[in-house]
Amino acid sequence: MAPGTTSILGNVAATVENAVAGNLDFPRSIVLPGLESGKRMDPRQIRPAAISMAGDLSASGAPWFDYETVQLTDEVLRSIGQSEPVANYTRLFAFDSGPTLPSGACRTFPGDAEWPSAPEWDVFNALLGEALIPTVPIAAPCYGNWGLYDSVRCAAVARKFRDPYFHEADPTSIHFPLWQGRTCLPIDSPNGTCELGGYPPYAVNVSTVAQIQLAINFARISNLRLVIKNTGHCYLGKSSGAGALSVWLHNLKNIEYITDYESDGYSGKALKVGAGVTVREVYRAAHEHGVSALGGICGSVGYAGGYITGGGHTPLSGLYGMAADQTLAFEVVTADGKFVTASSTSNPDLYWALRGGGGSTFGVVTSVVIRVHPKVPVTTSTFTLRSSATVSNETFWQGVRAYFELFIPFTDAGTYSYFWVYCENGSYRFEMKPFFAPNHTVASFERVAKPLFDRLAGLGIPVVPVTKHYDAFYPAFEEHWGADNPAGQWTSMPGNRLFPRGNWEDAALFNATFDAIRWVGEKWPNARRFGGYHQAPRNRAGADNAVSSAWRHAISFLIAGAAIPGDATAAELRAAHDRLARDVLGPWRGVAPASRGGGSYLNEAHVMEPRWQEDFYGVYYPELLRLKRKWDPKSTFYATTAVGSEEWEVRTHAQGIQTQNGRLCRL
Repeated sequence: MAPGTTSILGNVAATVENAVAGNLDFPRSIVLPGLESGKRMDPRQIRPAAISMAGDLSASGAPWFDYETVQLTDEVLRSIGQSEPVANYTRLFAFDSGPTLPSGACRTFPGDAEWPSAPEWDVFNALLGEALIPTVPIAAPCYGNWGLYDSVRCAAVARKFRDPYFHEADPTSIHFPLWQGRTCLPIDSPNGTCELGGYPPYAVNVSTVAQIQLAINFARISNLRLVIKNTGHCYLGKSSGAGALSVWLHNLKNIEYITDYESDGYSGKALKVGAGVTVREVYRAAHEHGVSALGGICGSVGYAGGYITGGGHTPLSGLYGMAADQTLAFEVVTADGKFVTASSTSNPDLYWALRGGGGSTFGVVTSVVIRVHPKVPVTTSTFTLRSSATVSNETFWQGVRAYFELFIPFTDAGTYSYFWVYCENGSYRFEMKPFFAPNHTVASFERVAKPLFDRLAGLGIPVVPVTKHYDAFYPAFEEHWGADNPAGQWTSMPGNRLFPRGNWEDAALFNATFDAIRWVGEKWPNARRFGGYHQAPRNRAGADNAVSSAWRHAISFLIAGAAIPGDATAAELRAAHDRLARDVLGPWRGVAPASRGGGSYLNEAHVMEPRWQEDFYGVYYPELLRLKRKWDPKSTFYATTAVGSEEWEVRTHAQGIQTQNGRLCRL
């Protein structure tokens, strides 16, 4: 897609400069790319389409946030329909209308005759309160074709490209450009070409529910692809999409602590969390109020959207289960543009689906209410095993096996771990970082871990554990996981597997399981490392929700990746996928099939997992598909591997792998 024309370059340049500086104060008045010709409307003639509602009308048991009180209603639509500049366009923003795309048809794409006209975009932007942002790829200063080339700013982009918060503060950038199509990487190329690829052309900088409603209605009626982004931290690229309109939720940062939340089946302390809040912000808020909340180990992940709706594994899973099990209510804009509450008493089937049924599927979550727990003390321990002149490679693997053999007593004790195994020049290293023991003292942790350390000593493997106790979860999290996983990577293709407890309860099956795991670290030439966790969330909260049945059986979650050259061709990308699918995920799937309780974590999975329906969603996929068709009959929401996505394809133009750089078409 061609970049913007000279009429927007001043605003584009300011946008990029602010992004590089980390200051995302976007220009509020824009001329949209490709819309500069023809008669223009004066946005000042059009008032934003919204009304302020009373803040205590929610059925969730918690008042709406201020941004949730600003809504689009039938009354508002009737009112704007009487306004001369807008009257001819109100049909574009109506609730529950729009085409149902027939088989073989595609979403409207820039350049198509059906693409919204200049006046339509103008009206949309004005009704939004001028919140529409034209996309400028975050690495545009590295290229000449946007008229923004600047070697100094390009160098700044390159330095920041591994910083997750750099991408999160941009309306359309994502953490993993591999799935965007790698069309604008931070490589100094003054004579090169930077293209949008899988970046949506426009994003709505959301500050009210009404703007989400307008965006959904406009996209549905105009036959546009719609994507949802908070942070862009998605292993599968779900928050990108060529030719799409993006709903950018990152600035909805509200958090409220509720001391006496009351709902059907729960009475106690809770947090209400806005759609733009990250895991770290949830942890910090909980800690400040003397309680504990469940979240992941990466603080830069968005909390209320993909993390929760994907299930949400957590270091506290051994005590309380999955993060999705803690949810009490959602506020959500559904595919018809309506703003509703989903809870055990209000739209309970939608509530069931949102807790584990996947993000970007059933609606746009604007906030979630979660139960919180008492302050949790934690003991952690880090240690390293190495092969060496005195520890043979075979002895090293015996030590790793000793650790794996103890997963049942470790998870029965409520503990969790995060570790990596590295292969470097024929030698091996195991790093525990850390063994995480909530509600354990140092003494009780040492009793739990003693069988492992005794076994390692018997093998002659020297281990010097560094063990520390914390009086609360948050400081333990910050010390061990405070440095977020790097973003902006395109040289690795990830995949994962959930292994069930039953594989540990049968000796022959455990042998086969460990052989399949060891193969990755020892003999697979493209691995270099694998890692993962011991954890067993089970269903400790007794929740009835859509969390994959594989998580209820899991005792281990392992991750591997295929290495990719930085300038990989389409053929090399396809070959990397084939190796990962055949040589790693294939054997892992073989010993832990869905039929025996295995699966794959949908939030961190391989985007081309062949049996993703059963592997990501377990036994619940048929019911989730039924609810998808009920709540989104026109398939307004699409995301790769999301429920119902098998009815669609992104035409990636022979890129070797499934990216989001292509037209979205119904099969």
